[in-house]
Amino acid sequence: MNFFFNFIKITFIIFLTSCSETRLATHITKQVLKDTGASDTKLKSDSGQKPIYKVGDPYFVNGIKYIPKEDNSYYEVGIASWYGPNFHGKLTANGEIFNQYDITAAHKTLPLPSIVKVINLENKREIILRINDRGPFVVDRIIDLSLKSAQLLGIKNKGTAKVSVELLEYGKHLLEKNKTFDHKVEKYKIFYIQVGAFSKPGNADKFAEKLRTEKFVQSDVSIKTIYKNEQILYIVRIGPLDNDEEASYVKRTLERNNINSQIIQEPTS
Repeated sequence: MNFFFNFIKITFIIFLTSCSETRLATHITKQVLKDTGASDTKLKSDSGQKPIYKVGDPYFVNGIKYIPKEDNSYYEVGIASWYGPNFHGKLTANGEIFNQYDITAAHKTLPLPSIVKVINLENKREIILRINDRGPFVVDRIIDLSLKSAQLLGIKNKGTAKVSVELLEYGKHLLEKNKTFDHKVEKYKIFYIQVGAFSKPGNADKFAEKLRTEKFVQSDVSIKTIYKNEQILYIVRIGPLDNDEEASYVKRTLERNNINSQIIQEPTS
């Protein structure tokens, strides 16, 4: 019998409904751009500095000169990537605190902060987001999205995608909207594959860790907690996945490895 069923024959429960939950801390985030360390370079303000509006002086990174400027007609098509865990909680180039779960991005030359519309040209998803950092410092990439922005655009799992970036607004007044700016995000469904529910968090952790070591599991494995029938359950799931086709593929892969699962849809926000 498959290892997974030997391991969870007592505590494994397939849970088929989506509920409100609080999130358990165990979460694995896939790092993008493994081919180069250049994109991990972010220009940061001095510690303790309050957020400011800035255009900035010309600067060099990896021998390339970048010239920040105000450009009302800015529109560009190119490759988007994303960044997150390594910079979460650190200062951005204009002194804001980077939160990978905010709808923000980094750009090499636009004023900070700026508001831009980004369209994923591969799936036609679009969002309006806030530019508050510098990057990505890789020649063929034009914007570095936060983790949340990448999820909304369906880029997170793939890592990069062809996008268009259009400048909508910039200026000092945007500093006042740092926490309240209406991003006008179109709501999309995010898919998860739910593979088990446990009454003990330790068992959920062990099962999740085992899944992460399997080569056929290519997406993130996480745990969330729910309260169901006066009982706390620890749900092991795979995802987020960008669409139902990808979710169905993952589900079929799990079934070929004798793991029962259920596709769960959740709103992005």
